Amino acid sequence: MSMKDIFLAEFKQESWDSFVVSFADRFLQVDSKLVESAKQKGIPADISQVLLCEMGEYALEWVSKQVPALGDQSPASYLGHTDGANALRAAIMRMPR
Repeated sequence: MSMKDIFLAEFKQESWDSFVVSFADRFLQVDSKLVESAKQKGIPADISQVLLCEMGEYALEWVSKQVPALGDQSPASYLGHTDGANALRAAIMRMPR
């Protein structure tokens, strides 16, 4: 079973929605140029909201890096289809805070 499959099996839309809402106030402070850059990179708005709040500008670089926790794949490689994006959402929720 791949890491993507493991994360996808864990994904719960309700949990993700609640998680994203917890970043709403902080997201208002994120530079609109960063938000636009994330959009241009194809990062979905909800994922962008969380990553930009937690990582700032580094999130734009991080999505292109190979990440061991993602099976040495880049977060961007997960974004090509709905299942991959949902697996990434589950992985983001697992990240240490």
